[in-house]
Amino acid sequence: MLKKKDALVIGAVLVIALAMLAVSRLLPKTNLEEKVAQVTMAPDAVEYLDATAEPTTAPTEAPAAAHTEAPAEPTQAPAEAMTAEPAKEPEQSAAVGPMLPPQTQKIGGHVVLTVGNRQYGDPIPMDRDKIITIRQSNGQINKVHITPDSVYMEYSTCDNQDCVGQGHITLDNYETRILSTFVICLPNNVTIEMIPAEE
Repeated sequence: MLKKKDALVIGAVLVIALAMLAVSRLLPKTNLEEKVAQVTMAPDAVEYLDATAEPTTAPTEAPAAAHTEAPAEPTQAPAEAMTAEPAKEPEQSAAVGPMLPPQTQKIGGHVVLTVGNRQYGDPIPMDRDKIITIRQSNGQINKVHITPDSVYMEYSTCDNQDCVGQGHITLDNYETRILSTFVICLPNNVTIEMIPAEE
């Protein structure tokens, strides 16, 4: 059975949570046009999770001894070959190197990362499954996992791991979360903000 003191504490926490939710509704929406990077994202910070791997085997040629056929005769006479239209170059159908995973048709939102009160890179579209690794000069590391419909702190070097425990911000639950569109790592001074796309 709840004591009167416990009931008052629980009631106070609920009132504060509802007040924070009401205030978050009254705040103006974030404008992506104003979000300009103050710190350039490291080139190796983005890891695409479902990228196609590079081919591991190179095409092999048959040994020269295996060619026993006579060379093919030209099908056109030399004079005809000069007057014929030049052959069109074949379209490139095979790409070289790793392929980025396909983007979703509709981008549900963007993610803004802040490190030490400075924006880290430009707003990141929620268009594919990726992990952003933030490495700070003091050795602190945070890994932010972004999917087409959610974002969360996957890993952090902070001691208390509260940011990892704050869970997913999704396009469906951000209106009911206590921190709304934010995940905050206070020890590492890293903030994740999800900005849903305007419909």
